[in-house]
Amino acid sequence: MRLMGGLLTVAAFFLWGTSLAAKQKDSLAVLDAVLALLRELSARLLHRREGLRSIFAAYEDPRLAPYGFLELLKSHDGRDYPSLWTSALALLPLPKEALPPLRTLGSSLGRVSLEAQGEQLALAIALLETVQRELLAGAFQKRKSTVALWTLGGLLAALLLL
Repeated sequence: MRLMGGLLTVAAFFLWGTSLAAKQKDSLAVLDAVLALLRELSARLLHRREGLRSIFAAYEDPRLAPYGFLELLKSHDGRDYPSLWTSALALLPLPKEALPPLRTLGSSLGRVSLEAQGEQLALAIALLETVQRELLAGAFQKRKSTVALWTLGGLLAALLLL
């Protein structure tokens, strides 16, 4: 009975570590989806001269759909994109390093000239690509370490309980 309890403890810690590692992986996938959105936004704003409302209404990405990010942007009437952008960002599980460039971009979304908006989009994309490269460099090892540490923690807890 004690052995079964110990095994269940180790399994629970392992599953918790696996869950945390999956969240890290999801965070990187969402960052990639936001980068794709910003690239599309830049292309459609600067080259096709479309409005934000029509761009957000037509844009689809299955990686952003489960969080309600795009639905919130689509349901807006187009008057106050900065506050809407801030609310929508809060729905996404983004890495904390990615938030400052996105908040800076959002504070001027739809409020500045087309040229300035293009420059801010280009800057945000460049900063987010840098963040993405840094996070990807150690992501696999970090996920493995997270699972291993939680499993070892479970093993320690099981040994203490036995």
